[in-house]
Amino acid sequence: MDEELRRLATEPEFRPASWSDQELREFHRLVQCARAAHVEDDLRNMCLLQIEPDRSGHPARAQATLTSGRAIDLTFKNTDSHGIVVLGILTPETEASQ
Repeated sequence: MDEELRRLATEPEFRPASWSDQELREFHRLVQCARAAHVEDDLRNMCLLQIEPDRSGHPARAQATLTSGRAIDLTFKNTDSHGIVVLGILTPETEASQ
C-alpha cells in the first residue's frame, strides 16, 4: 500500500487535494468492506464495489474502479489464519508493468 492510501485508510481527517469527496467516500467504503470481509470472495462479490479481475489474469489480483475512473489495485494474500488485501493506486506505469 502506498503512503497516501495508508493515510486515507487510517486517518479520517486526511484529505488529499487530488481526491474528490465522492472518491473519498467510495474509497472509505472499499476499506470498510475489506475489513468486514471474512474471506476474499466476500469482498470480490460485493457488486457495489465494482471489483473486476486483474487484466493480467493473476488470481490473487483485482481492481476496483471508482466512479471517477480512478483505479485501486487489490492484491489478496492469504495466510492460515486470515486473509489480507493490499491496496494500491493503479497508474499508467503500474498498469504497463502487469
